[in-house]
Amino acid sequence: MDDLARHRDDWEALGEMDPLWAILSADDAKHGEWDLTRFLATGEADVARVVEVCDEFGLPHSRHASFELGCGVGRMTRALSTRFDEAVGVDISATMIERAVQINADRPGCQWHVDTTGNLGAFPDGAFDLVLSFIVLQHLPRRAVILSYVAEMARILAPGGALVIQIPASLPLRQRVQWRRRAYGLLRRLGVPARVLYERLGLDPIRMTGVPRAVVEERLCESGVTLVAVMEGWLGDGSTTGREINLTYIVSR
Repeated sequence: MDDLARHRDDWEALGEMDPLWAILSADDAKHGEWDLTRFLATGEADVARVVEVCDEFGLPHSRHASFELGCGVGRMTRALSTRFDEAVGVDISATMIERAVQINADRPGCQWHVDTTGNLGAFPDGAFDLVLSFIVLQHLPRRAVILSYVAEMARILAPGGALVIQIPASLPLRQRVQWRRRAYGLLRRLGVPARVLYERLGLDPIRMTGVPRAVVEERLCESGVTLVAVMEGWLGDGSTTGREINLTYIVSR
């Protein structure tokens, strides 16, 4: 099984066991403890901040269509649907997308897609005015996969649009070691059920991958887009966790 197929299987399992915590891993919300209303309110707050920051740069020029990579159950795509004529959410997990359809049945402007290909070939060049990915790329299995998605998101960005992506530039040693994920993977290959590992042993398959700023900027340059700003943390909130440094890239075409 290749890395991306294993990644898909991991997120299918998380989508079955604890989808809201897998998307937004609050310490007090594990094992189904997220209140759905409060969970969705975090998406509204995050999207409001995205729009506020993009407005400061005069972006995007139009608000016809938005796109979110790694939408999960639709926490942010739902909020985008009130600001754009069309809001598209894409996730590698069919289970997550099924839940997104259910949770967001009251939002007809949302469209949901499963993508397991490792690219966004189903979407045409320049189709979206806002392209967004938040706390997603860092969980992909390899740096090459992350950079491929960065290039694809740049490709589908419309002229005058805004691409907003968050990626850790560096990770502390404990996140690079990732012993819980490694133990989970080993025991799964030995046949231990995912639910036993998650609920009884406290293990999960969530990985963390960092990409240095210079590497991300090089890929964006190769993709023919313009880097507008790089903000430390989530949209300039300066957030760090030990030696983890998160960066948000604001890009236009």
